[in-house]
Amino acid sequence: MLKFSLILLIIFGASLKNNALENRRENGPDLQKYIGKQKKSIDTIDIRTFGVLGNGGDETKKIQEALNKSVGKTLYIPKQKGSFYLSGQLIVPSNLEIICHKEVVFKAKNNLKQDIENFEVLFRFENSKNVVFNGNGAKFFMERKFYKSEFNHLFMINGASNITLKNILAENSGGDGIYVGAYKTRSNYSQNINIINCKSKYNRRQGLSITSVSSFKAENSEFSYSRGSAPCSGVDIEPNSSNSVLKNIHFKNCLAQGNERRGFLVTLSRLNNKSQSVDITFENCRALNNYNGFTSMYFSPTSSGEVRFIKCIAENSANSGFTELSSSGLGAKKIYDSCISKNSSKNSINSNEVNNSGFSIYNVRNRKEKYLGNSQFINCEVISETKGVKCGFFVESGGKVINVDVKNLQFKGGIIKKTNLLIKDNLKSTRSLSVARNDF
Repeated sequence: MLKFSLILLIIFGASLKNNALENRRENGPDLQKYIGKQKKSIDTIDIRTFGVLGNGGDETKKIQEALNKSVGKTLYIPKQKGSFYLSGQLIVPSNLEIICHKEVVFKAKNNLKQDIENFEVLFRFENSKNVVFNGNGAKFFMERKFYKSEFNHLFMINGASNITLKNILAENSGGDGIYVGAYKTRSNYSQNINIINCKSKYNRRQGLSITSVSSFKAENSEFSYSRGSAPCSGVDIEPNSSNSVLKNIHFKNCLAQGNERRGFLVTLSRLNNKSQSVDITFENCRALNNYNGFTSMYFSPTSSGEVRFIKCIAENSANSGFTELSSSGLGAKKIYDSCISKNSSKNSINSNEVNNSGFSIYNVRNRKEKYLGNSQFINCEVISETKGVKCGFFVESGGKVINVDVKNLQFKGGIIKKTNLLIKDNLKSTRSLSVARNDF
């Protein structure tokens, strides 16, 4: 009898060991890799505790329950049993950490509400505080063919504070991959938002939209292949009203490529003399194969503050690499420090110089500003290895250009020397275009 019991014990022990091995195979490396060795197991809740399996069926209610009951703790999402987790809109509460297995795939339902008054997104951080969402490379997506509007985002940070998204792949949304603002919320802006090592691609409107935020950081992230609903940009910073806040915004080492329109876009048309000054910086960012690389558009003459482009590169743009489009010279200042426009106008067949230049300042016909400018170009380069570039620096106002300072602008490649700096239109009456030139 003792011998038989010993055999059973050995078999039972082997079974437990096999189950443990199977769990490790299913979830990849040890769970401690994802939750951190310093965390106690009692502080971590596995989403499967709530019956969430990821077998392709709608699990919205169970996932929402898991989020609500994990407040103050860490919610771990293991690899799904089937092809993906399926969910409708989820409201992310405050004081929570979410950690995914690297092979997690999360799909939004195809019937999210699309109307602007009550639209739904996948993860909604509505007035939330103190949340870290670490995808570890997990994929979150929609089937965008089911969406004809532009508001069905994958991650919506709305009137929230102290939110970090990292290591997330956001694809094919009906709106933005990531939205940061304060639409119909208690606060007028989101605050202390971090986007770290994320990729937001193939979205219908933008990779990332920012409408109102104080203290925002995006690092080592990509915003690419936006197509379907204007502005169709990798990043669009655009306030919804004069009360919006665009303060301490910093992009570093970010990429925007293959977008239908702009790589990085800043639009300040709704700001006025009562609005807060803007403070936006793009540092070591790269725009590749977009219609325009970096664009400052419709700056209001009563806007204030600075938009800085530091060591940024626009390459293979269909039109200009760096563009100021009907942006008032009386409004917020634009600073370009050590920026490079390379092979701009690569795909352009338009003979107009504004579309075939490295840097351009010009007025749109249906939206002309009386004054353009308030811009500084320091140690910038225009590199041309193709026949598309017709001039390095182009200014066409239809009015007056004021406070434009160009220092040490370098031209390299096959640009015709006489068109390195091309200025057209009614500029004879102004003397405020200061050019400290080097080789042109």
